[in-house]
This record gives sequence, C-alpha cells and structure tokens, in this order.
Amino acid sequence: MQKFKIGLEIHVYIDTDEKLFCSCSIDVDAKPNTTICPRCTGQPGSKPMLPSKEAIEKVIKAGLMLGCDMNKELVWQRKHYNWPDMPSGYQKTMSGSYAVPVGVKGSFLGIGITQLHLEEDPARWDPVAGTVDFNRSGYPLIEIVTEPDFQDIDGVRDWLKSLMTTLQYVHAVDRNMGVKCDVNVSVSPSFGRVEVKNVNSFKSIVNAIKHEIDRQTKEVSSGKKIEQQTRAWQDKQGTTTFMRSKEKALDYRFIPDPDLPVVVVKNLKELQKELPQTPEETMKKLIKKKVSEENAKIIAGDLYVSDFFNSLDNNPVFVSKWVRKELLRVVNMERREFSQINFNHKHLAELVELLENEKITSEIGRDILEKLAKKDFSPKTYVKEKKLTMIKGSDKLEELCKQAIQERQSAVEDYKAGKEIALNSIVGWVMKETKGTAKPQEVKEILVKLLN
Repeated sequence: MQKFKIGLEIHVYIDTDEKLFCSCSIDVDAKPNTTICPRCTGQPGSKPMLPSKEAIEKVIKAGLMLGCDMNKELVWQRKHYNWPDMPSGYQKTMSGSYAVPVGVKGSFLGIGITQLHLEEDPARWDPVAGTVDFNRSGYPLIEIVTEPDFQDIDGVRDWLKSLMTTLQYVHAVDRNMGVKCDVNVSVSPSFGRVEVKNVNSFKSIVNAIKHEIDRQTKEVSSGKKIEQQTRAWQDKQGTTTFMRSKEKALDYRFIPDPDLPVVVVKNLKELQKELPQTPEETMKKLIKKKVSEENAKIIAGDLYVSDFFNSLDNNPVFVSKWVRKELLRVVNMERREFSQINFNHKHLAELVELLENEKITSEIGRDILEKLAKKDFSPKTYVKEKKLTMIKGSDKLEELCKQAIQERQSAVEDYKAGKEIALNSIVGWVMKETKGTAKPQEVKEILVKLLN
C-alpha cells in the first residue's frame, strides 16, 4: 500500500466588522471596490493604522483553543511578491523568516498544529478578465499550519468541519466567509512535497488530496522522482496543474515591517478564562463517563453539540448513542450544522427523557426529531395529544397479536412452513394498528410464542 503524508495550510477569516489595518468595513456582499481606502489599496504614501485589537485577541483565542504554546511578543513582517492583488508589493503577516507566530506546537483532535499566525488578505484578482476587486484587501486572516498527521483521507473533511465549528464557537472566525486551503501531499519513497494552492471547499480539499496521491503514485511507478513544486487545483476537471517550482522563504525577501510596532500580549490569562474547555478536554471527560471513544470524539468535535450533551442529566452512554445515531442523522439530513438548526434544547431534552424512560418507541422518537428540526413544539404534549405512549407488556398488545394472526393467515402458513421472513408481515400489521407505539421486538416475541 502506498504511504503518503498530508498536511494543510488553512486560511480562515476572522469574525470582525473592520479590516486589519484600516477602518473600512467588512461586507462580502458589497459591490466591487466600494469598501476601500488608500491604506487597504496600497496607495503611495499611505500608512497602516495600528492593527485591530479585536482581530489580535481572536487569533489568540484560536491558538488557545488549539492547545498552542502562545508567544507574547509578535513581530509583523513584509512578505514581498509582485502580483496585481497586492499593489504595495508585499503582504503584512506574522509569518516568515524573522516572525514570531502567534502560537506553536498545538494539537486538535489528534492532528498536530505546527503554528498559527495572523495576516492580511490580498485583493481578489481575476487573471482572465484582468480585474481586481480590493474590497477583500486587508481582511484579517488566520493561517493554521498542521503537521502531516492525516492518515484517513476522507476524515480530513470531518476534521476541518470540527475545526471550523470550534473556532466559530469562540467567535474567532466567520464560517460564512468560507475557508481557503493549501494542501501539501507527498508519497513514498522520496516524499517530495507538492503544494496544491487555494482549494476552496471541504469537498474539493478531499478530492485534491485523492487526485494528487493517485497522480504522484503513478509518477513514482513509472520511475519518475517527485520534485518539490506548487500546483493549482482545477475544480471542474478534478485535476491539478503545474504552477511553479516551490518557493523558499528567501524568494519572499521577508523583512520586519518598519511601520508596525511589535505586538505585546499582556492579557493572555484573561482571554484564557473566557474560553470553554477544548475538544480534547471534553473528549477525555466523556470517556471517563464510559462513553465510547468514537462517540466521544464525534460529540467533542462540535462544541455546540457538546454543550447540549452536557446540559442533560440523562445516562451519558444512552445519550451519546442517540446523539450520534439519531440527532446527527437528522442534522445531516437537513444539510446544515447543529448550530444552524433552530432546535429548542428544552424540547430536545424532553424527547431524550421520553426515549430513555421508554415512554415512546425509537420509531416515534425519530419521527418527532425530524419534525423538531422544522418546527418547535413540546414532545411531551405532542405524545399525549396524539396518544403515542408506548404499549408494552400489556394484555392489549397480546390481543392485537392474536388479531394479526387471524388477519394474516397466509403469512402464518408461510412462517409455519419455515419461511421466517413471513413473520415481518404479521409484525407490520400490529405496528400499523398501534401507530408505531409498540416495540417491534416485543411484538415479534409475543407472536413467536403464540405461533409456537
């Protein structure tokens, strides 16, 4: 089996109202070149304002949530390059040869975080049309660089979703503005690193990884050596194309920015106190409560789900199984995140209580949950009004089973002839008569007893 290494350089937008070095507003829906000024368009003689305090505090919170060692003196660098999207000729960033990243040596859900830092976004350049929209120029960005620790290609998508949810939970990022990712892929034996630039969706990130592993594997099999290079992802074609040989730090001519002072972080402890426990801490506590490691990882990976889970007083093992099997099934069916569905947590708790105490069947519970995703109501009141309380261990249930035997004589004969699947038809009759308020397994057991 081909060995590979996968690492990510993730760029996400900080959730702020203003740009990083000027007071221009952040408005993704604004008409091109309408939220700009001389500073964010790099006009000659213009000087940056002091960096946004809000942006700096939010990138620090992001680093703390990712378990990073935080630096208290941060140096701004000029990263030089000549492209129309940066008319000043350089990008203001905390990365580079002489920079001090905001945080280093972190970890998130089993993946090492090499570093994260703050930088400004360039403008939006369309090389085909030759146009530049400077509205985006100066938006504050967090760049998160991971270790090449990913072993499950399809799991990259779930990890990224959990990362975005966690950072959104502490109001560090604006998830609605999307994510930009540079994907680093290399295969054995040489492990020559190939960087795929600017992949812009979770699905495309996974597809780019799969394509690049396949492409490199074929190259190696034909006797070629994979050289370090940068490639572009072509989303419509599902392929990568060569852009250039990989740049080195020397190519960007990093220098400390003379217009910007060193950022001295003095309120690290105060920011730490404002944060919830990290997903790793949540996961450890869930495992101590006998929740399976797999379920604990899924719940801890979404802090909104984790908050809901911790608000319940029910058996944690029961709830964890229900959250993973039923709650997240409905969330995925809605094609939204848990936080985006207007669930009333009090009414979800009612539903969990009804299920745990076997007041309703799992089938009725699934139906109620799907309805709750679309409209809020009290499950307890609904069950009472619709007479959906579970029928179990009663004379009525046995009487219904006797009626089912009479109504399904052909199925009874097939069952007695050795066709056990015929029993399902008789069970189905009872379930229909009880409107799903009987447990199928209990009905089946009663029927087997009567028929034998």
